Amino acid sequence: MIDEKNIFDKGMLIAIHSGSFQGRKKLSQDQLKDLPTEIVRGVFDMFEKDFKDSLKKIKAMASKARNRVKDMSIPFPIDSVYFLPSMKIKTAVEELDTVWSEREKLIDETLLGYDKAIQAFKVKYPEFYEKAKNSYPSKGRIRQRFYFKYQFIKVAPPDKNSFITSEQYKEEMAKFKDSIDEMKGEVLAVIYSSLLESTTRLKEQCTGGKPNQRTLNTLNDFLKQVDEVYSEFIDRDDMKKTIDKIKKNVLGVTADDLRDSEEFKKRFAKDIAVIAKEIKALPDIQLKRSIDF
Repeated sequence: MIDEKNIFDKGMLIAIHSGSFQGRKKLSQDQLKDLPTEIVRGVFDMFEKDFKDSLKKIKAMASKARNRVKDMSIPFPIDSVYFLPSMKIKTAVEELDTVWSEREKLIDETLLGYDKAIQAFKVKYPEFYEKAKNSYPSKGRIRQRFYFKYQFIKVAPPDKNSFITSEQYKEEMAKFKDSIDEMKGEVLAVIYSSLLESTTRLKEQCTGGKPNQRTLNTLNDFLKQVDEVYSEFIDRDDMKKTIDKIKKNVLGVTADDLRDSEEFKKRFAKDIAVIAKEIKALPDIQLKRSIDF
């Protein structure tokens, strides 16, 4: 079980940072003079749609990489920092490095058409070009704005022998413990919400609808994620027992199995309904989103 004392024996913290170039410029005060400037913040694009789409693709690649790391990690209570279990570190690094390489290639390709894109905008929207012409950054500056980097870090309380008072040391240890507890709470909330949603959907499909293999696949994938990412942050026996019960009832079951046997489908629906109620009855867990039941 992970706690504030052994967390870095179980994995690493990774910080991911990225930037982008939006290709926009604020409207002037003259252009906004007839609008309530206290609530309106007007901008206009500095490029036509095709070039803007290329900029969006570059930005989206960073978001995709970050989301992939999120799927194999747990958010740490610091912005853009995530805890990666040891077994996921190699995969995360490979994916981030691959995205970085692909992203650099796309930036190169996009910048090849930069001057042409400015000229096209000038011809089509001369009035707006005049307002933006001194705001086009150099290619080098754009590349700098599209930064994408990650680093492994260690966030921990100071050593007991450092130059702080014993009282300060106790306070910092308490803060760090609170951070780990916050991560555990996040894990419980994610598991609670995901399992409740999946079991409720399965129950509905088996009683008033049609069993869907995608729902079973999603649940199986999440159970795998629980084993590989979340398991060491689960410090509640009632949640562990619930997870084991779901595995016992769901693993190996296919939608075809449920469709082929009405008796099996009814029994499965009954068992899943019981589990869903047990999940909902688990105390002191913050539901991440409202789920009807």
